Amino acid sequence: MSVSEEMRGSLLARIAAMERLWDLATRDLTLEQANHHEREGVLPIAFTLVHAITGQDRSAAALFGGPVLWDTHAAPIGLVGVMPKRGTPMSDAEQVRIGDMDAWRRYQREVFARTQRALHEATLERLAEPFPLGPEAFAGGFLALLTGSADRVRVIDVVEAWVYQHGIRHAGELEHARALVGLRGVA
Repeated sequence: MSVSEEMRGSLLARIAAMERLWDLATRDLTLEQANHHEREGVLPIAFTLVHAITGQDRSAAALFGGPVLWDTHAAPIGLVGVMPKRGTPMSDAEQVRIGDMDAWRRYQREVFARTQRALHEATLERLAEPFPLGPEAFAGGFLALLTGSADRVRVIDVVEAWVYQHGIRHAGELEHARALVGLRGVA
């Protein structure tokens, strides 16, 4: 199945809007608020930030080449705890903290700029290429719901699922979590 400029443009617009939402939701966030742990079973905002944005970073690097930007930003950000990913135990995820919010916002902006640039520069043929996934990467996620079969997954589908859908899902989580630390929603 081919990919058109209209499809790419629509996805780019949705991702750009999602990224603006992330920027709005983090611009007034203090370090104390990001690291606040409400109670057992409730994740700190820091988890949401690290999980979602490093996920976008890794996805863009895997799909379009280039380094994972986290590697140069990790030290200034000062992550405490494990790098969260799908399946991280709740007890570990609850311990994630950020050491510097300004460094975090710089990293987040760089991830967004690289994602936009990569999508603009990718050929339509690249976006239409099959993207092979093992069963563990495909099963139980949005990508399975979107495509129905691992052999029908294209690069553009992975961007839709791993960047946009994953990012917008966690942006909603971030908006809810802002209320737990006394902030208002942004959208």
